[in-house]
Amino acid sequence: MWKTRLFLVLLLVVAGPLTSATAQVREAKVAGQFYPDDPAELQELVQELLKRQPEPVFTGKPRVLIVPHAGYQYSGLVAANGFRHLQGHRYDGVVVVGFMHQRPFAGASVDTAEAYQTPLGEIPIDQEAVAILLAHQGIRHVEEAHASEEHSLEVELPFLQEALGRFKLVPVLMGSADWKDAEQLAEALSTLARVGDYLFVFSSDLSHYRPYSQAQQIDEAAVSAMVLETSQALHRLFATGEIEACGRGPIVTSALLAAKLGYLKREPLYYANSGDTYGNPKSVVGYAAIAMYEQPMPASGRLSPEAGMALVRAARASLEYGLRRRDGPNPSEELKRYPELSQASGVFVTLRKQGALRGCIGRIEATESLSMLVPQVALDSALRDSRFQPVTADELVELRVEVSVLTPPARLPAHEDLVPGRDGVILEYQGRRGVFLPQVWDETGWTRLEFLRELASQKAGLPPDDWEQATLYVFQDQMFEEPAN
Repeated sequence: MWKTRLFLVLLLVVAGPLTSATAQVREAKVAGQFYPDDPAELQELVQELLKRQPEPVFTGKPRVLIVPHAGYQYSGLVAANGFRHLQGHRYDGVVVVGFMHQRPFAGASVDTAEAYQTPLGEIPIDQEAVAILLAHQGIRHVEEAHASEEHSLEVELPFLQEALGRFKLVPVLMGSADWKDAEQLAEALSTLARVGDYLFVFSSDLSHYRPYSQAQQIDEAAVSAMVLETSQALHRLFATGEIEACGRGPIVTSALLAAKLGYLKREPLYYANSGDTYGNPKSVVGYAAIAMYEQPMPASGRLSPEAGMALVRAARASLEYGLRRRDGPNPSEELKRYPELSQASGVFVTLRKQGALRGCIGRIEATESLSMLVPQVALDSALRDSRFQPVTADELVELRVEVSVLTPPARLPAHEDLVPGRDGVILEYQGRRGVFLPQVWDETGWTRLEFLRELASQKAGLPPDDWEQATLYVFQDQMFEEPAN
């Protein structure tokens, strides 16, 4: 039986020879090892695993899935729970991102074959999507990777075939877990989402070969981080060994991609380890299924890009006049062309010099219109930020101006509802107040706990853990900035 064969293969894995010729149809390499190679047996098994899952709690359309990739008797139940959420939905294409357990390489590789063959039939490879990805920096085709017996991508395909029926595939393998590689792949994948309705599947198991209770503890921290933290924090937690997963690169890439595309609702679907499913509890591997959904920003009150850039130009004009006494086009005349700028909104103006912060001041809430407030706040940022010496006229040419327009603050019911990377936070406690803008997440790479502790201590002058007793408010921003030189 295939389970017996799998057990022997896992004990004695011998990598097959590599070929340099690009196959027109990519043959499955691990059928009969990680899952059955008999079509009828495989279809029956996948259907049974999917049927054993409860009705999805989350009824939205999944945009991103993180699923495990071990042999089906080990991780199949967990993977099936993730893929069960796809049934009834349709996509223009499916990107599956695996990674190389062996033979690492720089960047990411997309397969250029015409189709991928599994025991359940051929899956056409989306040639247009492949061409789009190959046009991006860091993305190439590494034939040796796709011709190898790497299983992290392949084992997801029969589940997709059964859950979705016909679809076009974009097969990607990451060669490393480097931050730069994850950034480049996320940027490339984000372009696909702008030209079509794509599902993104990322392949990873969690901790490996730990005792059962220790694995549960480590995996709980990993799942929590995957659901709650930013991509920067995830990468750092993996690098320091605080959390574990074999697919670090795909996981970090999934978080980067989700942030780019607004897939900010992350939901843990199912967790188990091989001690629960089919294995020795003294040495287990962890598995989780996580889905990400769209969580769009509120549309009301948001500025058009043209109005936002008019505010940036008004801030620059205010600095030029205030520091150099140099008159230019009257910014108020341009601002009058945008009635939306007559609304009263909180706003911050940030000044950066060669990328480093040079000044930042704003108003969380305001009664003045944006057109009146932004020129005032721009000068305050240059001259009245107590952390810095006043900006001089000679520095203006080196400054880059950012304007952040804020939504009205709303009380945060529980800290678990905080969305890292999206939300700015106001903390109030014992007559003290502190504010962090949403950009602080990207600038620091802090975890949620670090963010709140630093907000209490740095900004409010309170003991770090006083955030737990404080009243918290959240807001979002629209950021507009001068183009880079």
